[in-house]
Amino acid sequence: MEANRVCAPIRRNRCSIALVLSTSLLGGCAITDSQGSIVLKVAQASNENEQHSSHRFEAERKITRDFQHQLIQKQPGIKLHPSIYPEESLERELKVQTNSGLGPDLVIADSNQALSLLALGLTEPIKLTKERQNLINPAALERVKTATGSLAGQPVSQFLQLACFDKRKLKKAPTTLSELSADSGKGKIFGMVTNLQDLYWSLGSFGAGEALTASLAGKKATEAAHERLTLWMRWLKASSYQQNIVFLRNQAALRKAFIQGEMSWISCWSSQLPQLRKELKDHLGIAPLPSGNFGRATPITRLQVWALGKNSSKRQRAESLKLLNFMVQPWAQKTYALKYQTGFPVNPAAALIVSKQLPAGFSKFSEDENKRVSRGDAIVSAINAKPRLRKDIQSTLNKLIFDGLSPEKAATELQNQMKANR
Repeated sequence: MEANRVCAPIRRNRCSIALVLSTSLLGGCAITDSQGSIVLKVAQASNENEQHSSHRFEAERKITRDFQHQLIQKQPGIKLHPSIYPEESLERELKVQTNSGLGPDLVIADSNQALSLLALGLTEPIKLTKERQNLINPAALERVKTATGSLAGQPVSQFLQLACFDKRKLKKAPTTLSELSADSGKGKIFGMVTNLQDLYWSLGSFGAGEALTASLAGKKATEAAHERLTLWMRWLKASSYQQNIVFLRNQAALRKAFIQGEMSWISCWSSQLPQLRKELKDHLGIAPLPSGNFGRATPITRLQVWALGKNSSKRQRAESLKLLNFMVQPWAQKTYALKYQTGFPVNPAAALIVSKQLPAGFSKFSEDENKRVSRGDAIVSAINAKPRLRKDIQSTLNKLIFDGLSPEKAATELQNQMKANR
């Protein structure tokens, strides 16, 4: 009763977003603006988390503002109050806000972080009806499922690994690793990042994923699988010796060099395209990553997940679920995929519609492709969930690429690290 007496005058006075931050008396009250729209607080992990600069989050804020405008037209009763945080500090921010009773209604993160936040008790598991689940690719749902079968959030979009190139320097992107090597010998400079997540696409060209899958399961890889992993390691080593193939330690440095004209081609993520489009304009080319003799490249995806915060009122929770339902409907999935061209739909029906209308690299990604890359997603997710293992693998790759570790020893070391930390 006391809580109702506190909330009632707040509703009559049509409280503003600022009240969320200035008072703890609101508790379970639903916050509305001057037009009576429900205000949902959103905490978003940045896709630019490795980019430390004064312009950090600029591209994401622009997309968020534009999305707000679009949302008002389709969902006039909902307004978002978004805050963007570096991925590495999101957990800390949520702990402070949630413990004070002022946590967000929605949290936007990738699938790995969504699972971690649920395990820490900073978000609530989400229950999706059978109808809602049918709107989402089954492989995407598996990536947010816990060991007990609950869901850490709702998948909304997938960010893809692509090749980005400067049309002034390259007429077309290489379609094979052999072409990449040949072009690098003609003075074209190619850039990649050294961590496994950013290099995983190249494993498919050598069929090297099988050995990693076996090692993560604690099994010994077959001789053929071990040899394919070693071949991949030899390619990395040989590439590091080529003057015009450059390995950098993070995506921010790679993008900076590309924007400044120091690179002809880089591996990139679709979430980074707004920044690259802004800087290179019509000179930016987008293409699939190159394949090898064994098979096609196996780009992985970063799955964007929308999770439920802990401190929502009953009405805020209901509106959050309404928004989540809207976000996976074919219209929203199709419209936002085509408008922003940064993510691939998780809704299979929408994916079928847009696949031929997106740039090269996107158009090659299909529902069949989604199934094909699921193994890579699972491997990288398992590694990212174990910080010690991720650190050990990074050390091995660094020694291979920058120091004197042989491909043969690197392949054995990598498999032993995975078996020991499974």
